[in-house]
Amino acid sequence: MTKFVRTLVMVVFVGLVSFGITKETEAVQNNYVQAIRTTAVYDVVDGKELQIGTINAKQQFVLSRSDANRFYIKYGNNNAYFDKRNGQVGKKTTNFVQANVMAATNDVVVTKAKTPVYDRTVGSKQVLAVININIRYPVIGKVKDWYQVNVGNRIGYISAQAVTEDKGIPVLMYHHMLPNPELTPFSKNSMVIKVSTFQEQMKYLKANGWRTITLQELDRYLYNEQNLTGRVVAITFDDGNTSTVKYAYPILKANNQKATQFIIGDRVRAQAKPWDEMTFSYVGYKEMRESKDVYDFQSHTFGLHLRDPITSQPYLIKKNYDEILNDTLRGKEHIGAFDGNPNRIQYLAYPWGQFDQEAVSAISEAGIRMAFTTNTGNVKLGDDRYELNRQGIAPSHSMTDFINKLNGTYKGRNIVE
Repeated sequence: MTKFVRTLVMVVFVGLVSFGITKETEAVQNNYVQAIRTTAVYDVVDGKELQIGTINAKQQFVLSRSDANRFYIKYGNNNAYFDKRNGQVGKKTTNFVQANVMAATNDVVVTKAKTPVYDRTVGSKQVLAVININIRYPVIGKVKDWYQVNVGNRIGYISAQAVTEDKGIPVLMYHHMLPNPELTPFSKNSMVIKVSTFQEQMKYLKANGWRTITLQELDRYLYNEQNLTGRVVAITFDDGNTSTVKYAYPILKANNQKATQFIIGDRVRAQAKPWDEMTFSYVGYKEMRESKDVYDFQSHTFGLHLRDPITSQPYLIKKNYDEILNDTLRGKEHIGAFDGNPNRIQYLAYPWGQFDQEAVSAISEAGIRMAFTTNTGNVKLGDDRYELNRQGIAPSHSMTDFINKLNGTYKGRNIVE
């Protein structure tokens, strides 16, 4: 190779390296977006665009990503977006500490009104953004009367007086209902409530602004991929009793409410047996297809809703890893056959709320993403996704008990199957 050629190769190499470094440097330097004007930021909640808040003109934030029409920044429990025409990307020009350098917490507040986010708590404060009313917002920490929050990966401060501490998301647990259970063999069954009681409870939810969410929404929320409003509740039914379609379904549908059924797989046939309030009966594929506009169907195991006849030990604890794994996979196939989509079965309720770590490992391997106990309490960010609490509803619960369960303040005993 001649001296000229060696020199030319070196120049080209240095040029390419310099070009790469320049592009990488530009990518880092341009990882910020500034609002040209005060602009609304949105997230998709319940399938609809919801305004989460606003960001103020001339304020700069860390850019999470962008697409053809939108910029995305960290806002609340997810990335929120705004129109590209209202922002511009560039180098960091504002001196701020990025929020991702601070340890995250699982504490959440709910805004009581439109809530300004300030850049500091004393002196000449600037408003970085405003969080809309009734938005759940994770907090980083608390400094006297101020909560630290992450807005666009900047540390901001909101007044503690503008928010309430979140008590978690209630996941209600029902089983069976009848018009007059006292006239049936279920008169003393703590899992059988009156239809009129259920109707009153659903009416209360609607009248007081409680939106029913799907378990898919709860799943995304726990993975910090979903913003939610303050009053949200998940409704679940265990076992798949036919009363859920005969009585609960029309009530839920009339109120535009959603619910999840945890189905015992080996009790599902082509259709339910003829209705008889004197005995248990279970939904079949026909009833599942006819009510899927209200219900999502998930797993209560395939054939492990049983106890050892001698020791009374639940099968989910008695059986070994492979048996539980195979049962869970079989349950997904059998329950999911009603609409041909077994991979949609990603959630499970433990029979009698009992399990062990071997069971957790097995259902996780089978593709279950969340599992629910019968332990009393609401669901919060950071909870173990395989040990999620619920709020069991029994005939003994008054309307005051019901409201306390929603608000995470109920102090009574657990209700199990």
